[in-house]
Amino acid sequence: MKDIIELFDKPKIICLVGNINEGKSNMLYYLIEELRKTKTFNLYTYGLRNEIKDTTKIYSVTELEQIRNSLIIIDEVMTLWDLDERKCKRTIENSLRLIHHNNNILVICAVPENIKKFISSKVNCIIYKKVTFEDFINGSSIKRNILNYKGAEAGSSVLNLSVNEALVYDGLHYTKINVPYLEVYDTKKDNENVLKSVKENVKESINKDEKN
Repeated sequence: MKDIIELFDKPKIICLVGNINEGKSNMLYYLIEELRKTKTFNLYTYGLRNEIKDTTKIYSVTELEQIRNSLIIIDEVMTLWDLDERKCKRTIENSLRLIHHNNNILVICAVPENIKKFISSKVNCIIYKKVTFEDFINGSSIKRNILNYKGAEAGSSVLNLSVNEALVYDGLHYTKINVPYLEVYDTKKDNENVLKSVKENVKESINKDEKN
């Protein structure tokens, strides 16, 4: 694979998996921007916090199953499907089966423990961010594929990628790629520090006193 865009060549299911706060959402926005440089397509999204131009947001499985000839990106997959409810398994499998039937490319984003074995078996390509191996479900192909990787980033318990890196497995080969930070899509950059230094607290107190 010379270019990550080559993954988007036909109807399939692509899984982006990584630990919390390891740049998964940034990766999704990067994929959209890269694809739009050379391709035109219908884009449907679920769970993305930022507004994306020329995009249709969906809010239900019913909407998902009616989409045709499009790229679909699902962030926070756990909120769309109740993955812990066994009775939902058949519903989810039917939804995933329709992805190919309706000529769509689906990208699902999740943490390792949310990729159940029956979902893992439907995935055609995997994009790994930093992951902890024990968080994957035992017996899943998505865990087996990362444990088979023997690159320098693979430790005994963690795939130790930096936030600006990803490992792509296309079903045949592993390719490490760089993913630039897209500040415009960072919804967390303005969050206040939970723990502040003593100097910061003193400065805030002085400012409040001056205002009073």
